[in-house]
Amino acid sequence: MRRKDIWVLSLVCFLMAFSAFTLGCTETPQGSGNDTILEDNVTPVNGDTEATSTEISDENIADIRNIEWQWTGLDGEGPGSQLQVPDPENYNIVFLEDGIYYFRADCNTGSGDYTMEGSSLTLEPGMMTLVACDEESLDSGYLASLANVTSASIEDGQLILYLEEQESRMIFKNAQELGEFY
Repeated sequence: MRRKDIWVLSLVCFLMAFSAFTLGCTETPQGSGNDTILEDNVTPVNGDTEATSTEISDENIADIRNIEWQWTGLDGEGPGSQLQVPDPENYNIVFLEDGIYYFRADCNTGSGDYTMEGSSLTLEPGMMTLVACDEESLDSGYLASLANVTSASIEDGQLILYLEEQESRMIFKNAQELGEFY
């Protein structure tokens, strides 16, 4: 293969990975059989109406690093913006000290760079596998939500990733502290 062909192929692969982060569903379809819609006025954070919250910033970002966080739900306003994830072990994120995050989105895995400026968190798209998941998969919605993260906090031991203008939030549980695997 010529050098130019390899460069073009690499560019196409990068663009496909980038599009997977920026495209996808922004709403969960009703009645898809894979999600549980939360009832009105239910707080998915352990049902506690007075949650203890700590905003993540440059000073305390170590509190979320080197931990596997499993996505358990989406809490927002509007139809299709509240759900409980039926298989949280299939959707996770790990933040490392070197500014890299790793994730699993059902049948795909990937990584990218993250930056923390003040209380603003940005997840840059990176490389990922491009396997077609089952129809019931939440992978597209999960990846679309990750692409729209603006900040983070810890509430009652759960990681909360806020989406644009903090209208919706992704909720993660602490699955385990990581050893030397990552």
